[in-house]
Amino acid sequence: MRTKKIFLNMLCDILPYLLIGVIGIIKMDALITNIGDVGNGYYQTINQIISYVFLAQAGFSDAVIYSLYKPFAEKNKDDINAIYGGARRVFRVIGFIILGIICLVSLGLYLFYHFEDGYKASATICFFIISTSYLISYFGKGQTYSAVLSAAQEKYAYSLVFNSVKILCDILIIVVTIKFKSLESIAIVILFMKILEEIINRIVVKKKYPYLHEIARKDTSMVKMTKDLAWTQVGYLVLNNVDALLLMGFNGPVMVSIYTTYNYILRFLNEIASRMELASVYSFGNVFAKKENDRIYSLFKEYLMMFILIAFCMSLTFMIGIRGFINVWVGKENYILSYLTVVLFTSTLFFNILYYPLVAVINADGLFKENKKHIFICAFINLALSLVLINFFGINGILFGTSVAFLTNILLKSNLVVKRVLKNISLVSILKYYIISAILFVILSLVLLPVESYFLNTSEGFIITILKLGLIFAIITLLVSAIMYLISKDTRNLFKRVTGMIRRKLKKNRKEESI
Repeated sequence: MRTKKIFLNMLCDILPYLLIGVIGIIKMDALITNIGDVGNGYYQTINQIISYVFLAQAGFSDAVIYSLYKPFAEKNKDDINAIYGGARRVFRVIGFIILGIICLVSLGLYLFYHFEDGYKASATICFFIISTSYLISYFGKGQTYSAVLSAAQEKYAYSLVFNSVKILCDILIIVVTIKFKSLESIAIVILFMKILEEIINRIVVKKKYPYLHEIARKDTSMVKMTKDLAWTQVGYLVLNNVDALLLMGFNGPVMVSIYTTYNYILRFLNEIASRMELASVYSFGNVFAKKENDRIYSLFKEYLMMFILIAFCMSLTFMIGIRGFINVWVGKENYILSYLTVVLFTSTLFFNILYYPLVAVINADGLFKENKKHIFICAFINLALSLVLINFFGINGILFGTSVAFLTNILLKSNLVVKRVLKNISLVSILKYYIISAILFVILSLVLLPVESYFLNTSEGFIITILKLGLIFAIITLLVSAIMYLISKDTRNLFKRVTGMIRRKLKKNRKEESI
């Protein structure tokens, strides 16, 4: 049942997101074409600033999910409702705090930030509307519903709503961008879609959990662990979102537009992997809640093999195809970066995906206090290296700093997992997988240069390029899967688990049809 829910959560998160990614490519092209490189640069920067504004809630959602693992494992409805009511109360308080921050930041942007001519009022209004639209789920029930469904390993219900609304939202953004060519029109679309999302979530969750309601007892104990989670979120934000802001400060909005074009595809691939990681967290959380400690290491190794496979397949496809894809997608010469830059972009994706099995165990076991130290170390490394190297190497310096920070993150998290969770396992037994993977990545980045150059020089036609990329991904996936299956027992166990689940499902369907 646990395996079934893991893959159901993955499928409901990932399959719609693939469609979102395709629509997003069209949306990015519409933004660049209709509001220009400068307008798109400001829009992308606004989204980065919003990430920092919402630090006021940093970690609280994860704390609620962690608090709900045990009540759901024990099917204690009274405790579930107490935590639900307490979470709603705290989310409303957080909402008012964020609203105050939004007003201050909006005023600061308008008075003090140096926008290019014609963008000051437009960008400020866009920031304010988009920011406040995200508050709907704080004053409403969306944030709490998401936590409840995640803890119950039924995040797929929330994901279906979120992804469906997101698809509609992106389509409407394309339409209004072409018609009105303004940042304000985009912001208004996002606002209305967030209202629609809240309404649909209420309908779905009321049907799924009729017993879920606020009771007199409000359990807000999860606030205690939020402090550690909050600092962790701050670190993650610096680690993952500082690049665009530094480029805006040092190189201006056009370079931000170029960077975010590449980074959109990279984030798209990384988001797919992260959604798999979330399903892993809920699974590990369920194991910890039921005290099935003997299963943790075997489960961890299977997830590690899965994410190594994912990291190689996604990263190598990105490395081979991204410049050719950008060439036919955007069609501007200044958007074609060097192969070295592409390798550095790819390394951030590769190392980021590789540490997901570690963070799944850490979050599921509630090691938030220990984890925050690591994140701040990595965030400091990223920021310090980026600030120094951007002056000498530009975007390459920033990407190198991010890559080193992600690699450091893997080393620190591996050590934490061995010390606090997998106490009978040596650090070397885990690090060997990462060291071998990193060495192979470096070797392959050199070997694949002629293939990448050929792909870039022969890329013409958007559909043909997409088909070629699909073929490249399929070939890489088959080769890597076959090699890992032959050399790794853990990979064979993973494949057996997945195929067994599929066979059981087919057998169940045949029985139902015969009846």
